[in-house]
Amino acid sequence: MKTLYLHVGTPKTATSSIQKFLQINREILEEYGYFFPKLLQKYPNVGLNRNAHFMVEVPPAKDGAERGISESEVLQEGMEQVADAFGKYDHVILSEEGLWRASSYSRKELFPYLKEEAGKKGYQIKIIVYLRRQDQFVISNWNQCVKHGRAAYTITLKEYLEFIEEKKGMVLNYAAKLDQMAEIFGKENLIVRRFEPQSWVNHSVIHDFMDSIGLTVTDDFQIPSRIVNPGLSENYAEIKRMLNEDPAFSRDDAAYLCGFLRNLSAESKKRYPCSMLSPKETQELLNRYAACNQRVAEEYIGDGKPLFSGEISQLPKWKKENPYMAEDMIRFLEAVFTTLRCENQNLKQEITSLRQDIGKKGSLLRRLVQRMLLVTP
Repeated sequence: MKTLYLHVGTPKTATSSIQKFLQINREILEEYGYFFPKLLQKYPNVGLNRNAHFMVEVPPAKDGAERGISESEVLQEGMEQVADAFGKYDHVILSEEGLWRASSYSRKELFPYLKEEAGKKGYQIKIIVYLRRQDQFVISNWNQCVKHGRAAYTITLKEYLEFIEEKKGMVLNYAAKLDQMAEIFGKENLIVRRFEPQSWVNHSVIHDFMDSIGLTVTDDFQIPSRIVNPGLSENYAEIKRMLNEDPAFSRDDAAYLCGFLRNLSAESKKRYPCSMLSPKETQELLNRYAACNQRVAEEYIGDGKPLFSGEISQLPKWKKENPYMAEDMIRFLEAVFTTLRCENQNLKQEITSLRQDIGKKGSLLRRLVQRMLLVTP
């Protein structure tokens, strides 16, 4: 039966890397009968590889118009693309990590709508979801939000965790969220995977994802050579969090500075191995979700194994006043300063070259004018 594979995240489970893999292998996937369409609409700071983003939000109005395309129009256009693709392909793949949360809050009617559309058009929907252990998810997602400087992400990890658990508990209560999706699509149509390397096919999330859609990675496929969307080190996350407090920084300013922080983070992690949560805090967090995690393992995976590894890092908890903070700050300022100085020198050279060019052309123009005046009767 024709199948729509809807990859809904969760966030911080290598979604960007999976999307990149699908994008660079789009042609060979089509040879196997799998279509990974581009995102039809354009959204600020949203890549075309997030091709199910039309299910999450409406694109902004163009040219300052008061009203843009409506939610129903966006959904209809996107799902028509899916229906048209089934005329040529047996399988369509859509991916957007924001669906995990949006389908419980801002887009509560989305999944029932998708189920109805599939029934009308004669295809089935398989939901693919990767689950990351709650402590790792919280730290990584907070890091992501701070890194991109989203509104209000000047909060600490402690404040973020409190907000997540109090206001959006289903984000971490995986059993409750899966139950919600199973009620609509059926448990048999939920493909639940662990975000733990030891559980992946060939210890690769790419191989594992391909296995989830019924394919094997062969030599024909290209695998991205670098990690897509890496996180910041603990110290550089704190520096970025502090920068987010300055209202004078635009999104472009933040993105520019974040490039330096990202490049420096690997060495920072090596110099100061630590964790944002203490072993005790980690264990307390996992205890709160132990029962729901066990139910997920039993009801949605069923391989007789725990949902997640119980191993807890014994790294010391990160402290803002650590001896490496000043060193990392100096490295950051040095990287920014040397880059700006180099760019400034290059601009000066270009300006000098342009002035010389203008001077030469001006001199030539004056000589031409003089000659024209001499021959004028």
